[in-house]
Amino acid sequence: MLGSSELVLGQLYYGIKGTYSITFNSQQEIKYDDGQDFLIYRVNFLEMDVSPTVSLLGYYRKDWIYFQTELAYKRVKTRFLATNYVDLRNITEIQNIKLTHSIDLPLIAGARLDRFKLGFGPVFSYILSENPIFQDINLFQERRSRVETGFGFQFGIVLYRLHVDLNYQYRFNDVGDYLYWRGDHRGFSQRVQFLDLGLAFVF
Repeated sequence: MLGSSELVLGQLYYGIKGTYSITFNSQQEIKYDDGQDFLIYRVNFLEMDVSPTVSLLGYYRKDWIYFQTELAYKRVKTRFLATNYVDLRNITEIQNIKLTHSIDLPLIAGARLDRFKLGFGPVFSYILSENPIFQDINLFQERRSRVETGFGFQFGIVLYRLHVDLNYQYRFNDVGDYLYWRGDHRGFSQRVQFLDLGLAFVF
């Protein structure tokens, strides 16, 4: 049942939170050869688009210390553009969209002074499902772990039962790090980063 519980060491609250996210990743290009230094494919990372998320929130406070966790469903669209140079008389471009569904679990601890809170902690993401890309190209493979991790920093303002949070997430996985070409890892050289603006109502 939603509510707040009086504990020996403080108070525990529950709530619901909506979040809007943007990414900091820039466009990047990777060229793939056939082993004899002849270019046969080029893949461009275009952008990542995060759908607004809804999460369940747990918030614990004792004096100036607080802990906050969330259970959030996240959907991310990652867009790639693949150029095929195998047949130089018929160069083709195909845009591929990877749609990833995941459950995110941030664990934030920090200090609350008056109405302001500042914290940090690990972030865990469990991938529920995603579609394969480049499946028509035999030399491409995808090897992605179900669990991805990162670190988060939070600045928030508490307005009675409302919490306004600004979170920065730095993931330890790279963009497209699940891509393998001819058996070798050939993802992009930039970490996944999110900036989240959230509004929560606690009970």
